[in-house]
Amino acid sequence: MPRTSIITTAFLTTAALAAGFTGGASAKKVTQLSCTLEITALGQPNPSGTQVGTASCPDPFGSGTHFSAYTVTSGATPGTGTIAATFTNTYHRGTASGTAAMTFTATSATSVAYSGTVTYTSGTRKFKHVQGGGTIECTSTDRGAHKSCTVTSTLTGV
Repeated sequence: MPRTSIITTAFLTTAALAAGFTGGASAKKVTQLSCTLEITALGQPNPSGTQVGTASCPDPFGSGTHFSAYTVTSGATPGTGTIAATFTNTYHRGTASGTAAMTFTATSATSVAYSGTVTYTSGTRKFKHVQGGGTIECTSTDRGAHKSCTVTSTLTGV
């Protein structure tokens, strides 16, 4: 192999490694988080509404506030249905926003169980490249006025 080819190959290999490339693609850091939300609905849904609350997550998010707007669609049987929502969680170092899709079932006259998925679509500042999603599980003992939720997500860009 001519000397110029060896030098060129060595330079390109070093440049690719310095740029963080392996096999021609860059690796994104994957972060798995489990956060808790404590949410209060503002008024009664008719069929849409808003809710606010707190978000408590490990780093890099930390503690913050939650805001969501949602629409409820009643199910085929009483006490069941679906919810489509958009949300923004605001943390000290930026925001993380996305969508949620859930189903709900009344488990008693006052208790409701919710489950579904979340998708993170955008953010600001430290979280401007957030992407990913996961699951959401919520319970309410007062017909949905207050909810306690666990969100488990796999994210990149945080």
